Amino acid sequence: MEKSTEKQILEELKSINQSLQSLKAEATEVKQPPLIVDILKSLFIGVCVVAPALAILYGIMLILGSWI
Repeated sequence: MEKSTEKQILEELKSINQSLQSLKAEATEVKQPPLIVDILKSLFIGVCVVAPALAILYGIMLILGSWI
């Protein structure tokens, strides 16, 4: 009885160890996004954030320049 229980426990521990090793291997693989994705993301941020801010500043400068 004890030997079969020990075998079952050992088999369960082996299967847990294998699954942990596979999870660890998947976690260590760092997937880098392609360079093109980084470039497009930077361009999108530039168009959506920086360009409107520059347009607002330019408009403020034109208004202030017309008053002077």
